[in-house]
Amino acid sequence: MQLWQEMEQEGMEELLFCHDPGSGLKAVVAIHSTVLGPALGGCRCWTYASEEDAIRDAIQLARGMTYKSAVSGLPYGGGKAVVWNIPTEWKVSNSPAQSQSQAIPSFPVKNVMDSDQLIIPNTNTGRAHIFRALGRFLERLNGRYITGLDLGTTSTDMDQIRLETAYVTDMTGSLGAQDDFTAEMTAYGVYAGIVTSLRHQGIATLQGIPIAVQGLGKVGYALCRHLHVAGARLIVADVVPDRVQRALVQFSGATSADPAHIHAADCKVFAPCALGGVLTPASVEELRCSIVAGAANNQLSQRQLVIGRMQARGILYAPDYVLNAGGIISTAYELEGAQPDTIRQKVAGIADTLSAVYRAAATSGISTVDAADQLAEARLSGKTPRS
Repeated sequence: MQLWQEMEQEGMEELLFCHDPGSGLKAVVAIHSTVLGPALGGCRCWTYASEEDAIRDAIQLARGMTYKSAVSGLPYGGGKAVVWNIPTEWKVSNSPAQSQSQAIPSFPVKNVMDSDQLIIPNTNTGRAHIFRALGRFLERLNGRYITGLDLGTTSTDMDQIRLETAYVTDMTGSLGAQDDFTAEMTAYGVYAGIVTSLRHQGIATLQGIPIAVQGLGKVGYALCRHLHVAGARLIVADVVPDRVQRALVQFSGATSADPAHIHAADCKVFAPCALGGVLTPASVEELRCSIVAGAANNQLSQRQLVIGRMQARGILYAPDYVLNAGGIISTAYELEGAQPDTIRQKVAGIADTLSAVYRAAATSGISTVDAADQLAEARLSGKTPRS
């Protein structure tokens, strides 16, 4: 991995490697842009095959957050924090267990900080101290980045970060931490986008429309609920069999598919709602839908090649960062003190944003992905990053 080349290619402002010997924290904070405002994006705790994979994921997700905020008209930039996967209960050592060279990638990095906090004795739970340590690093950024929930983190983790900095959302008691509110808003935005996409193809109702949903986590399951109420015929898949069984019981008429091959299901809409990279040069040739519209981030494994093949095959693609912006819209308006009804109205605006993308693509003869990028970049141009 050529770090500086990667940062230049993705337009990154800052990449911060964090190591705290006392707690064992190893994390990377990626700030893509602060042109429109503070970088906003969740904190992910995940298992990666390598440190480079974790860094690349942070960079790509941070860039996606910039474009998601910009195209949605929000006064925020994009960022992401990634914490190397940790046990729920991790006893910390009362002497530094790792050296700085072990905590950062093998390629040279100038911007690395080590915590100067006292070593925490191993009589306490390690996880709490890891996230408190992360909070100290975020505090040093002076508001350039605001974090929140993401894969593998909880409101309790955010509570620990809050002990060290105010630049965090989704703490216990917030809307983002209550009853899966953020996931519900993300699903509602995807649902609105599916309705808009069908209307773009001249279909006014979801009644009887076959829709294949890949991934039945919080967002995917909530999306299925919206689609089922509207009368869609669901085809569902997940790598966790219990989730599939629950959906088959809850949504009458639903059928299941192999999660590795659901993209090839005979359907009108394919909704990828699991991890990214599902649309590859091989899988796009197997699609039997006319619309791809789902909640997953970074769906295109090889962007230009995949989107070109979908265009050639007449498949309408709803850009992922336009469609799944409900979560960031929810967080942004909660930061302003908005209530749930107002937030839901703002999320519903994803339909108008997606319609604008489709119009721009048709008018300019470009892909929907390029049209979305142009709309976002028009907001980003002419402004300068926050210092």
